[in-house]
Amino acid sequence: MMAESDVLFAVVLFAAAGQRAVDRIIAPFPDRGSAVAFARDNGLHCFSIGPMAFAVPTTVPPPATTVPPPASTVSAVVSPAGNNRGGQVRA
Repeated sequence: MMAESDVLFAVVLFAAAGQRAVDRIIAPFPDRGSAVAFARDNGLHCFSIGPMAFAVPTTVPPPATTVPPPASTVSAVVSPAGNNRGGQVRA
């Protein structure tokens, strides 16, 4: 575990009071006091101070991808009388 002196801190600015939507992350700060002083000096509201490891994810999950379904294959439809109804053109 790292000592607090080795941890960098971040100001997490929220979109509005009571919301969890993050508007901006401002970092790095060497200690909590510096981060709080920055937020107050710049008139920031609706913010939280935390270690950068929690404020800024170090791993980003890969984007959700979906595999497209295979291209449908159109098969020729043959009527009981033996006529080809698959839309093929005969020369």
